[in-house]
Amino acid sequence: MDIKSKAKPKEMAKNLSSVTFTVLLLVLLMASTEILKIEAMNIKARCLPQGCKNATFSEECGPEPFTGSNNDCCHCCVAKYGREAVCKGVVEGPDKHCHCYKERGCKNATFSEECGPEPFTGSNNDCCHCCIARYGRNAVCKGVIEGPDKHCHCYKELIAVQGENEYEI
Repeated sequence: MDIKSKAKPKEMAKNLSSVTFTVLLLVLLMASTEILKIEAMNIKARCLPQGCKNATFSEECGPEPFTGSNNDCCHCCVAKYGREAVCKGVVEGPDKHCHCYKERGCKNATFSEECGPEPFTGSNNDCCHCCIARYGRNAVCKGVIEGPDKHCHCYKELIAVQGENEYEI
C-alpha cells in the first residue's frame, strides 16, 4: 500500500514558512536578550574607567550607610550628578558613605580663606567640606591642611593674573 501525503504543496510551504518564522523570532529574542545582558554587564563593570587624575570630594550619594560596592557608588554618582560632574565614586568612612569625586579644578589657584579650628584635626576631605560649607561650592576649588600649625586653607580658582591684579572666577 502506497502512502502519499494528502497535504498540498501550498499548505506545506505555508506551514514551513510559519515554522521558520517562529524559529527565527525565538533565535532573535534569545540573541537580543543575551546582547542586552552582556551590554548591561559591561556598562555596570566600567563606571568611569579613566578615574581621576587630581580628585577632590564633591558630593554624597545614596542611602546611609551605603550597602553597595564602589562601582555601585560610582553609578549612583553618575546617575545623580552626571558623567561630566563626576570622575569616581567611593564608599568611605566608618559610616559607609558613598562619596562622589570630581577633578580638582585648581589649575591656577590662590589662597582664599581659612576654615575651622586651629589646629584643624580632620582630614583634607574634611577641610574641603568646611571650606564649601562656609564659603560656597562656587567660591572654593580645594581645601588643604597646611603648615606646622595644621590650618585648613581654602583655595579659589583664578582666571588670570596680570601684574598685581587677580581676577576671580
